[in-house]
Amino acid sequence: MSDKNDKKPDAEEAKTVFMPSENLPPAPPPKPKKAKAEKPKADAPAAGETPAVAAEPTPEQKEVGTAFEARTDTRGIKVGDVLNHIFEVKRFLARGGMGEVFEGCNVNSDEKVAIKVMLPQLAADEKVVGLFRREARTLTRLHHEALVQYRVLAQEPNLGVLYIVTEFIEGVNLADALGKITPTPEEQAQLLRRLASGLRAAHSLGAVHRDLSPDNVLLPDGKLSRAKIIDFGIAKDMEAGSATIVGDGFAGKLNYVAPEQLGDYGREIGPWTDIYSLGLVMLAVANGKNVDMSGSLVDAIDKRRKGPDMAKVAPLMLPVLEAMLKPDPAQRLRSMDEVLAALDQTGVKPQPGEETGAIGGLSATPSGGVPKPLLIGGGIAAAAAIAAAAWFTLGRGDTPAGPGIQPASRAPADVARAAIDATIPSVSCTWLEVGAVEEKAGAVRVAMRGVAGNGAAAQTELGQALTAAGVANATIDMGDVAPITAAGCAALDTFRQVRATENDSLSIAAPRFEMTRQAAGPFAGKEAVTAPIEITPATDADFAIAGIEPSGAITVLIPDRAAFNRELANSQNGRPIQDEGQGKYKLNIDLDHTGWSGIMLVTGKGPFDTNLVQPPIGARGPSWQSSFLAAAAQRGWKAEMVWFETVNDKPD
Repeated sequence: MSDKNDKKPDAEEAKTVFMPSENLPPAPPPKPKKAKAEKPKADAPAAGETPAVAAEPTPEQKEVGTAFEARTDTRGIKVGDVLNHIFEVKRFLARGGMGEVFEGCNVNSDEKVAIKVMLPQLAADEKVVGLFRREARTLTRLHHEALVQYRVLAQEPNLGVLYIVTEFIEGVNLADALGKITPTPEEQAQLLRRLASGLRAAHSLGAVHRDLSPDNVLLPDGKLSRAKIIDFGIAKDMEAGSATIVGDGFAGKLNYVAPEQLGDYGREIGPWTDIYSLGLVMLAVANGKNVDMSGSLVDAIDKRRKGPDMAKVAPLMLPVLEAMLKPDPAQRLRSMDEVLAALDQTGVKPQPGEETGAIGGLSATPSGGVPKPLLIGGGIAAAAAIAAAAWFTLGRGDTPAGPGIQPASRAPADVARAAIDATIPSVSCTWLEVGAVEEKAGAVRVAMRGVAGNGAAAQTELGQALTAAGVANATIDMGDVAPITAAGCAALDTFRQVRATENDSLSIAAPRFEMTRQAAGPFAGKEAVTAPIEITPATDADFAIAGIEPSGAITVLIPDRAAFNRELANSQNGRPIQDEGQGKYKLNIDLDHTGWSGIMLVTGKGPFDTNLVQPPIGARGPSWQSSFLAAAAQRGWKAEMVWFETVNDKPD
């Protein structure tokens, strides 16, 4: 389907958007050269990742046009594919909220590139496709030494995939460098000048990043002086009356977003939004660790109204950061020009050749090594490949403790639980909880349960938290952690922002249930299982109950307390609901299939709009996230979740 106003691209557009030729299938991979070629890593990808396999046979030729189209017949790209006869896919790197990232190569120039492929549900959305060309005009015009360079945005005509190609940058991100670099106040000012200058160039084209954080600042070769801002794929076009693929709502990591992104101060987004986030990034550099500005949605709003702790900020930088971090956008510096002018008042001027010199370069780690470089492209960091085992053994680490986690003389098991509990709210695409912590002969075993889009990555992040907390000998058991597809990540990341701090209203007796032949009930005579969900809803609040599948599908089971009471009144022999007294109930859920299932309880003030609690898989972008979080903040919503597995290991 073409845009109704489709026409031959003008000169400006022709330069910024690659237009595929008609009737040409993807080219086969080029023949291997005599020199030994680098093979893709053989490590098995985590659940749901694109495996590194040879390219499929050339698809049947079909007629294609030059306009980007909404396609429902797409397949994921694979290692060996050559997109539009130009970009060969070399290996899988990472997965993010918008899509997957691969290392690639321009077969004509041998230039290494990063290829970010949009998720199929986004590529099938007419709105996304209609705005894709507009994004291209902005992104491919961003030229600044402090910004990642976008090469091209295109659609592969036969595979149907929409993808973005950027320069491939090798280095560490700023988040990994925090605490390992000690820039002077003057060097901090030079870093701020570089990043602000790059953002000024982006803002001049109408693009607001909205997701600035240390994760999205890359240090090529470990040098602050060469810092680059990445992941402009969620940029917001500010042209009057326009929109972008990210909508007008929340986009960004909760720890570094501006107050207006949380629904405060009128919710107006603009260059001042990036100013606030950049101020927090610089505060993290000054402190040598991530800022503590997250928690629940209510906590995040309160922390911004009170203002961050700037006790460790050098006097040289303090006036600038104070002006950047005003919670009210009307009182904040409003443009990057104003930020640069404020920097001029410090007396620190740009240094000749600073673009190639080192400013506070990475020093050796306490253990004597240097941080491993990450391969970055399209705004997503590629974590080192980890074998997909259920156990992850931690060695002794000397990394300084992270924010809020300090080594103590408490029992290692208690320290481990506290470290994990403090970390799980920020682990992307997960809903995790500690199942058990055991300590034996100086070793700690932490059993996790819940769901994760990338279990290995989650395992690594939790392991790093234990190391930072001083737990030297520990294992993390992920055996009771269910996989979930990328389609469920946006929902998990959104619901997790309103996660209840005390999970005392929803529980399940066991993480796993064996199917048996049923004598009665809806599956009488068949192999099935009844999973008892314990619910203790607050007496002074409304609530809704929804089911979640590993596919990411969400179904509202009980929309509110009134519906719950009706089901309770109509229940017979405790089915589907049994009143156990003292405000406790048992919701008996019958299933006739194996696999994982999740139950979510949302408590607060109703109504619970089905479109918010049960969004379709293709409608979970920032616009939905914004609407859900705004309703959650207004109505005091809190979410709890349990996951369990149905097995049939002993068929009747």
